[in-house]
Amino acid sequence: MLTASRRPLLPLVMLLSAAMTLAGCAQLGKSTKKSQLEVSRVVLYQNGVGYFERSGVVRGKRIELRVRPDQINDVLKSLSVMKRGGGRASSVTLPVERSSDRLAAELPAQVRRARGLIGLLQVLRGVDVTIEFGDNDKRGRVVGVEGHGKSARVTLLQGKRRLVAVKVSNIKKVRIHDRALASGLARSLDISKNDGQWKPVNVTLRFAKKGPHDLLISYILEVPIWRPAYRAWVDTKGVRLSGWAVVDNVSGEDWKDVALSLVVGAPLSFRYNLHRPHHVQRPDLSSRLAHSAAAPPPSDVGYARARPKMKRKSRARFGRGGGGSGGMRGIGTRGPMADEAASPAPAPATASRMYKPKPRRPRGWSSAERKKAMARSAAALVSGRKVGALYRYDALEPVTVPDGQAALIPIVDRTVPGEDVFLFRSVHGKAPYRAVLLRNIGGKAKTKGGDLESGPITLYVDGTFAGEGFLGRLGKGATAFVPYAQESGLKVGRSYRNKTSETRLVRAVGGRISIQAKTRRTCTFTVRSERDKPSVVYIKMRTTSGYKLIEPPKDLVRSGADIFLRVTVPPKGKGKAVLVEEHPIRRTTTYLSSMVLTAFRLYLTDEKAVDAVKGPIEELLAIHARTAKIGSERSSLRRQRNTLNNNARRIRRNLDSLPLGRVAKKLRKQLVGQLTANSEKAAVVAKRLVELEVERATLQQKTAALLKKITLR
Repeated sequence: MLTASRRPLLPLVMLLSAAMTLAGCAQLGKSTKKSQLEVSRVVLYQNGVGYFERSGVVRGKRIELRVRPDQINDVLKSLSVMKRGGGRASSVTLPVERSSDRLAAELPAQVRRARGLIGLLQVLRGVDVTIEFGDNDKRGRVVGVEGHGKSARVTLLQGKRRLVAVKVSNIKKVRIHDRALASGLARSLDISKNDGQWKPVNVTLRFAKKGPHDLLISYILEVPIWRPAYRAWVDTKGVRLSGWAVVDNVSGEDWKDVALSLVVGAPLSFRYNLHRPHHVQRPDLSSRLAHSAAAPPPSDVGYARARPKMKRKSRARFGRGGGGSGGMRGIGTRGPMADEAASPAPAPATASRMYKPKPRRPRGWSSAERKKAMARSAAALVSGRKVGALYRYDALEPVTVPDGQAALIPIVDRTVPGEDVFLFRSVHGKAPYRAVLLRNIGGKAKTKGGDLESGPITLYVDGTFAGEGFLGRLGKGATAFVPYAQESGLKVGRSYRNKTSETRLVRAVGGRISIQAKTRRTCTFTVRSERDKPSVVYIKMRTTSGYKLIEPPKDLVRSGADIFLRVTVPPKGKGKAVLVEEHPIRRTTTYLSSMVLTAFRLYLTDEKAVDAVKGPIEELLAIHARTAKIGSERSSLRRQRNTLNNNARRIRRNLDSLPLGRVAKKLRKQLVGQLTANSEKAAVVAKRLVELEVERATLQQKTAALLKKITLR
C-alpha cells in the first residue's frame, strides 16, 4: 500500500518505463518507413455506415492502415485491395485481439497481484533486481518486505550469505533484470488501462515486390448518418425547394479534398466480430482415463546359489563443490485554431458642427429579392442519379471536412409543383391543418426528380415565415403534405349511400345457390367555410379493404392505403366532392334471400337461360309470392287476434265490476252477448291462422324440393 507521500510514485513510473522499453524492443526491432494513403472518396449512407476509398502509389513492399479498435471489425469484413494493372497483396496482417480476462490469465500470478511499489516488491520475491537510492546501487534477489508506510524495508540477498535491508521511502529506481517478468508487467498495466479500446490498430498490407504499386483500397466504417434540412418558398407559381446535408467527420482523420457522395436509402448492414478470436468449448473426456493402475504380480519365491566372495574395494570420495527500441507514443488532442480578426480603428470625429449628414436607413428587402438571394445561396453543389433502388448525390467539387467537425453541404435546389392548402387528416377532425403540398417532379437537369430523405423543413409562404414541418422520405414523382400550422373556419361532414347492382345467378347444385353481385357505396363530403377567401381543402381518408374506386377524381392523391380528396370551397360557402367505391360480392345460401330472388328474376330475362331451369325458378317465384301473401295475411290476422283478446279481457273486467241485483241485470246481459260474439270472431281468426300455417309449411317443403331440382353449373 502506498503512503500519502508522492515520492514513492517516481520509482513506479521509472519501473513502468523500463518494463515497456524492454517489451518494445522485443516487438519492433528494425522497422522500415511506411506509407499512408489518404482518403480519396467517402460515400455516406442512412444505415450508419460509410464507404471509404484510399488511392495512390506505394513504393515499398508494405503499407499500414491505422484503424481504431471500434472500426476494425467493419474493416475486416469489407476490406478490398485493388491494384492497377493486375496483381494483389500477398498478405494482410494485424494484431490479434484477446479479451482482458484471457490475457490476464496468461500472466504470472505475481504480476496479476501487484499493487503499488510495496505490493510489487512483495510479489517479486526471488527476482533479481537493482535498487537505486542516493548515489548507491544495491543488486540482489528480493527476500521480502517488512513494515508498512514510511517504515517499510525491503530485504535483498546478495550472493549466498549477505542480506541487505533498504528503506522503501529512499528508493528512487528499481530495475528488473528478468525480461519476461518485465514484459509481463507491462502487459498487465496495458490491460489495466484498457489501451486496446482506444489505441489504434495497424493493419499491414504486404506485397511480394517493392513496386511501385498503384492501389485502390476500400472498406466500410461505422459513421453517423448524414441529416438533411430543407427550406421551401411557396407562392402562386410553385415551390422553390432547397436542401442542405449535415455531414459529421468522426472517422479519426481529416477528409482533405475527397469525392463525397450522399446516398438516400439504407442498404442492409450489420456488426460481426472478426477481430477477436473465437474459442470453441471442447468436451472434457478426462473421465475416460483409467482410474487405477494395474496391480503388480505377486513376488516369485525361490532359492539362489551362493555367490563367490569378492575383495572389498575402497570407497570413492566425493568433495563438495562451491557454488527496442520502442515505447509509447503520446496521443495528444489538437483542435482548430481560430484567428481573431482585428476590428478597424474608429474614424476621427468631424471638427465642423455646421453640417452633419443624416445616416441613410438601409433599404428593406422585397420578397423577390429575398427569393433570388436564397436561390443563389442554396445553389446545389451536387449532382444526383439513381443507383439501383437508391438515389445518390455526388459532390461536384472536392470536399474538405477536418476530423471532429461537421460540414453543411447544399444538395437540393429545384422548383417543384406545389401550393398552400388546408388538410383534414381525419374526417372527424374538428379543425384542419395549414399545409404545403409538394410534388417531387421537375427541377434542374442534374437533380431532376431526385429522391429526398426525410428531415425538417422551414416554410416561407408569400415571402413570410409560416412555420416548420417535417418532410417524410419522398421518392421520385411522389407527393407530400407538410403541415405547418393549425387553422379554423372550416368544417367537414360526410354521408353514405349503399346500392347493390349487377346481381346474377352463378351456380346451383343440391339446393345450394351461389350468386354474384356488386355493392356500390357513394360517399359525399361537404366542406363549409367561414373564410373570406376561397380555400383548397384536401381530406385524408383510408380506402375500404376490398373496395375499388369508380371513376376517381383526376386531382386525387394516393399514398398507399390513404387517399387525399380535393375540395374547392368558395368564400363563405360550401364545397362538395363525391367518392364512389365498389365491392364485388359472392355468396352461397340455401334459402330464398332477397338477392337470390333478384338473381332468379334476372335469370329468367336472360336469353341464354336454360329452359330446364326456368320452370322450377318460375314455380319458386310463384310459391314465394304466395308465401309473401300468406305472411302478410298472417300478420293482419295476428293483429286482429290481439285486438279480440284485449276486448275479451276488457269485457270480463266490466262484468266483474257490476253489482248484483235487478238494476244491473240488463247491462250484464249485453256484456255477455259482446263476449260471446268476440269469442266467435277469435275462433274464426285462430282457425284461419292454423290453415295459413299449414299452407306455409307445405310451401316451404315445396320450395326445398324445387331448390334441389335446380341445377346450374
